[in-house]
Amino acid sequence: MIPRTTRRSAPAVASLVLVLTLAGCGSGEEAGTTADKPAPSVSATGAPRSTPSPTSSLNEDGTVKPGTRAKLGEPTLLRYEGGTKSGILEVTVTGIEKGDRADVASLGLSGDAEKMTPYFVRATVKNAGKNDLSHAAVDPPGGLLDDGTAARQLLVIGTFATCDSYPKTKSFPPGASYETCAPVLADPGTEVTGAVWTGQGYPDAPASSGVTWTP
Repeated sequence: MIPRTTRRSAPAVASLVLVLTLAGCGSGEEAGTTADKPAPSVSATGAPRSTPSPTSSLNEDGTVKPGTRAKLGEPTLLRYEGGTKSGILEVTVTGIEKGDRADVASLGLSGDAEKMTPYFVRATVKNAGKNDLSHAAVDPPGGLLDDGTAARQLLVIGTFATCDSYPKTKSFPPGASYETCAPVLADPGTEVTGAVWTGQGYPDAPASSGVTWTP
């Protein structure tokens, strides 16, 4: 596996490791134009699902606008655009785990990446709209550093059971969901304290222009 530093544009299909300078979520492909609306979603008591925090603002379809700030563990409706696919996703960041260098030793990182601390951003992604998103290249939420900038994302093409970021969308009809994980890296002296979603329907940068989750 060959590590290198680059900007993320679209999911790769080779067997290698990329250390990304921007932990954005997004492919640079042209988005589809099919309109979508969120499927009805209610809690066990029948009450409407809670919307993101008061700092959020919503689009007419119930998805959050760029710049929205949500809480970790809070289901958040996002517009998705990638390739010929478009729709609505419900993304819940379920946890952020601090790892150690031994967790990524098998990836053969070198240079500055060897000195960084790995973190694992775990989330659940649900197709909350009416469009079939099977085979959609959905990137997971990335890491947000304590200074509000995006963490470097570690894109592993191949098997990395500790934190698998490959989209499980071979079959992804409305109502389907799956768990995902983004391995990210923090420079010495910094910490990953939140998560961020950029691209795929939201601005690529800065992190504050996307959707962020913090404790």
